[in-house]
Amino acid sequence: MTFTIKEKDSQNRELTVELNKEDLERYVRETESSLGDDVSIDGFRKGKAPRDAIRKHIGESAIREAALQTAMQRSLGQILADQKLDVLEASGLAIKENSPDKLIFTVNLRLFPTVALPVLGTIKIERKKVSVEPKEIDDALESIRASRADVTDADRPAMAGDRVEIDFEVRDAGQIIDGGISKNHPLTIGKNNFIPGFEDQLIGMKKGDIKDFSVTAPADFANKSIAGKKLDMHVEIQKVQAVTLPALDDAFAQKLGKFNNIDQLILSVKDGLLQEKQEKESQRARLAAIDKLIEGAKCDISDQMINNQLDQMIENFDQDLHKHDMELSLYLVKIGKTQDELRKDWKADAKRQVAMSLVLHALAREQDIQVAPDEVNAALESLVQSAVTNQNGAIPENLDVDALRRNLESRLLTEKTLQYLERTCVS
Repeated sequence: MTFTIKEKDSQNRELTVELNKEDLERYVRETESSLGDDVSIDGFRKGKAPRDAIRKHIGESAIREAALQTAMQRSLGQILADQKLDVLEASGLAIKENSPDKLIFTVNLRLFPTVALPVLGTIKIERKKVSVEPKEIDDALESIRASRADVTDADRPAMAGDRVEIDFEVRDAGQIIDGGISKNHPLTIGKNNFIPGFEDQLIGMKKGDIKDFSVTAPADFANKSIAGKKLDMHVEIQKVQAVTLPALDDAFAQKLGKFNNIDQLILSVKDGLLQEKQEKESQRARLAAIDKLIEGAKCDISDQMINNQLDQMIENFDQDLHKHDMELSLYLVKIGKTQDELRKDWKADAKRQVAMSLVLHALAREQDIQVAPDEVNAALESLVQSAVTNQNGAIPENLDVDALRRNLESRLLTEKTLQYLERTCVS
């Protein structure tokens, strides 16, 4: 095998690889052996058939095609490893010659930019202490009780604590607001999930009652389009239900399946809340360390990398919109922006995401942080098993195992790098 590397600019290279007849024959033999291990041929034990029988069963063209793919992948991987090329992306694969005696192909390589990291010893992040307050435990227990409450229809006026279903319309200056119409909308009076004062107006109403009233949204209301505005409500009660909460005792704890008494349930709730807080604090500390790492690093982030990241962000956002039966074009019309304006708004975030990716990648290389194949295989097996379970025992037809493997390896490497950063910089 021979190769040449042509430098286009500081970040891009063109690699030309030439494999001779001896190289190609070796890959054909390896491919025959590999394919032969997986096929059953009449008259032979699986994996024990001679090469002539394998070639006849599989077909020489199919073997050559598989050998060609293996030859390109293996030779490319070997060159990148030997030359220690830190490749961000390989693209534009082109076969220049393909004969029994010679294979010549080219591929464009985009390298990671050089990143100079600060000394990690200069980054010091203090971990905040976390604790669980009694009220948090009480609220969590009440949530568990509510999820197992007994709900029955009630032929009486609604009271605080009741579950009701309502039809409502919300108007601002006579116009229905966005999302301001709902039918059979469930809510529990007293949970305060609506605009303050709204639920209080439902107390005393019975099934079939209609009421018009007004409430004013707080100035700091989450929905900025109606914050501070006086809104006119039209409400009809469709259902009133009494909610009976179970007693918080040993019997209740035992019904949950894994507790002998109420004390064990309370301890479990406390431990779960504490773990959740610790995980959030860990994430906060990691992000703070990354910010310091980015601040002290020196690297050139090209416009191409930022634009590629913006492309990915737009694509991901579009997919999220589709999950909610929305289109990007309609969303942009709704917020009164063009896609170029959206990209401009997101550019700073895209640049930070690129910078984060670069410094973590550089840190992993600097500290020789790696993911073992067994770790990837274990994670892949777990993910595939989960997919099979969700598909009632069948492997989904569109499951791209190779893509999953690459994605899992990347995620595992990122997690290992973050763990190292946390161990080193957070105390």
